[in-house]
Amino acid sequence: MTSGPATWPAATTSTETTVGRWVREVVGLLAACAPRLDRALKKIARTGGGVVLLDGSLIRTRRRTGTANRKNYSGKSKCHGLLVIALTDDRGRLLWVSAARPGRTSEITACRHDKLRAHLRAVGLGAIADLGFVGLDDTDDPEQTRR
Repeated sequence: MTSGPATWPAATTSTETTVGRWVREVVGLLAACAPRLDRALKKIARTGGGVVLLDGSLIRTRRRTGTANRKNYSGKSKCHGLLVIALTDDRGRLLWVSAARPGRTSEITACRHDKLRAHLRAVGLGAIADLGFVGLDDTDDPEQTRR
């Protein structure tokens, strides 16, 4: 027997539209309870942590029709999907997950968009990441490049 959102209406005598609305409401409630990036990093700094682990992951999706399919295609992974960036503590416990971005977005661009470097520096934490993040710590400040 299969289970999933498509089979729920038959089991609950609710319509598929109603079940979809319930799922969206639950996802919204869970997102509202998720910790903000600055609070999660401050908590790690308070507990004595010195580094966080940083990684990006492509969540595969189905190909969309028309021109909307182009932005979700990842040339690196050769598939359609959405990119998320995750921060974990040194034991691998999940601290924060970014908003989903189109699959064509690179990991370093997503981190720059979220201003991860500034958040990490504000609380005095370092990050351990893979080679997809090389150059994230490069300075954009002309004052620092002249020294």
